[in-house]
This record gives sequence, structure tokens and C-alpha cells, in this order.
Amino acid sequence: MNAVIAEAQHEGVTMTSASAASTSTPNNLNGKRFGLAVLAAIILNLIAYAIGSVAGASWIANGQDITWIMVILATVFPMAVGGAITYLLARRSGKATHVMAWIGLAFGIVTVPAPLFSAENAAAGMALASMHVITGVVWFFAVRPGRAVAAG
Repeated sequence: MNAVIAEAQHEGVTMTSASAASTSTPNNLNGKRFGLAVLAAIILNLIAYAIGSVAGASWIANGQDITWIMVILATVFPMAVGGAITYLLARRSGKATHVMAWIGLAFGIVTVPAPLFSAENAAAGMALASMHVITGVVWFFAVRPGRAVAAG
């Protein structure tokens, strides 16, 4: 960290305290970025729900009706629990966010067959499966460590 500041001062670059802080802790979970990602996942999953509805999805899986409110809850709950776990792990290990980003992406992809086999029709299965992938991909980009950039 001191070497980065010394190098920046040598090259005439001014670093603010925010950029210095981001340089020292690039692996912490960014709360603002994570919150925006949860919102993006909700919107994208609701779009998938709307597309599934237009395509004729029955919205019944394992005998249970799937509503748009359930889509929101099924998006927020795992991301909130995973985010809390990631936050706690990141406080102990600098590599936690990197590892958890990949675990969440893998989980989103590995769970794709569940809705395909449990949905009453193909349109519902495909829409629900796409929601798993959407949430996994959004999770990955929300949690993965950002790159530190010096102001200048």
C-alpha cells in the first residue's frame, strides 16, 4: 500500500482517501454494488417471469403456484443470505469474495435442472431455469472483487 502511494506521489498522481481505501481492501463486499445487483436480479427475473407468462407458462412447480411475489422472494432471500455469509467470510479472508462469487455462479447453474423437471410445462421450466442462471450471473458480478483504481 505504501509502495502504491509512494509510486503515485512520484508520478505526480493525487490519491484521495477513498481511492487509497479501495486499493487496500479490493476484496471486501461492496454494499452499494451488491444492493444494486439484487435490484437488477429482481428486475431481470420479473422480465423472465413476464416472458414465461407470454409463452404460456403454467407457473406451477411441484404442485405449487409460482407468483411474481415468490419470484422476488426467491431472488432476494438467497442473495441476502449469501451476501451476509460472504460479508462475514470476507472479514476473515481476503479471498472469500472471489471464492463465493464462483460458488454462487456454480450454484445458479447446477440448480438449473430442478425447475426443468419440477415445472408443469416447458415454458414454466425454461423461465424458472433462466431465473437460476440470471441470479447466478448477477451474483457473480456483484460479489467478485473489483479492481482498485488510483484517482488521477
